[in-house]
Amino acid sequence: MWLATVLSMVTSAHAVEISWTGSAGHAANPQWSPDGTWLAFEVNNNADKVDMFLVKINSGNASGVPQKIVIPGSSSSFSSGGSYAANPNWHPKGPLIFEAANAGGTTRLYYLMPGGSSPAEYLSTAQVGGGLAWPSLSPDGTKLVFTSGATGLGDIYQFAQATNKVTPAMSSKEPENAPRYCSDGTTLVFSRKSHGTEDLFVWRGSGDATPLRGGNGDQTRPICIGDRVVYYTNERGDDHWDLAVVPLAGGERTILAKDIRLPLRSAPAVNPEGTAVLYGSSAPSTDNFVFVTNLDGSGTRKINTGLTAVGDPDMVSANGRTWLSFTALPASGADWRQLHVVDVTGQ
Repeated sequence: MWLATVLSMVTSAHAVEISWTGSAGHAANPQWSPDGTWLAFEVNNNADKVDMFLVKINSGNASGVPQKIVIPGSSSSFSSGGSYAANPNWHPKGPLIFEAANAGGTTRLYYLMPGGSSPAEYLSTAQVGGGLAWPSLSPDGTKLVFTSGATGLGDIYQFAQATNKVTPAMSSKEPENAPRYCSDGTTLVFSRKSHGTEDLFVWRGSGDATPLRGGNGDQTRPICIGDRVVYYTNERGDDHWDLAVVPLAGGERTILAKDIRLPLRSAPAVNPEGTAVLYGSSAPSTDNFVFVTNLDGSGTRKINTGLTAVGDPDMVSANGRTWLSFTALPASGADWRQLHVVDVTGQ
């Protein structure tokens, strides 16, 4: 059952476009730093590279030109195809952690302090080998979970700052993706591919993982919000992505929104209060809005951006203001999606 009811409250917002130089492509996956001072985002040319940029935000505007993040081994910040930097994650105390690789190289995890110029590798090959992906931090920042291709399967590993050690979380014969910590910093939710589809699983810190949600199509990129898990599902068919919520303890799922614009990599976005999810619509008649749907299905607010093909929303509250970032095409059409920031305080 789809519980979301669109309320009559529709607000309009004038967004500021954040421009960058040196990389042509679609802006994607903007992620606010916890203090609302920095914004990391990807630029994807849909061909041979994904770049990452970091920009300082002051009163909704960019403070200078966004910085392209260049990992060690790259000869230039404007290097040619084959580079890859994606999946930005913010540590509660400041560093940006992400996955990246140079042309022909193995994807590894890196970190960068905001304002710094030189990323460093977060984990050495002596600690864990293989290609590393899907980094996600525990709420207190003391642990990092990620996937590694060291065994060729795509298993989930954890890194603990206290011991400086990497340990496998569990073993399975199927590849796993997008692990994320729940509020206790121990429980993990993730997706596992099996027989051509993805299902959701939960791991409670020991033993084997247990199924959380399966069924037709893919159930993917889960995120814990309190005692619930929000995720994307295409159980209605490949062309129809919906947002769903299921109790962490298990049970029936509820569809919060239908036909959403699926982000390239990010998990469902959550408002700062942890009470609602944010998304864009794939329907042409409503793709100018950012939707904010309550987790209990009690209602939905709409923010009119004045643009089109709106997606990738993220929201942060800082210094008494609430800021929304998203990607979109200009109403008149354009080759590439652009990044936008808008003040939605009180909306």
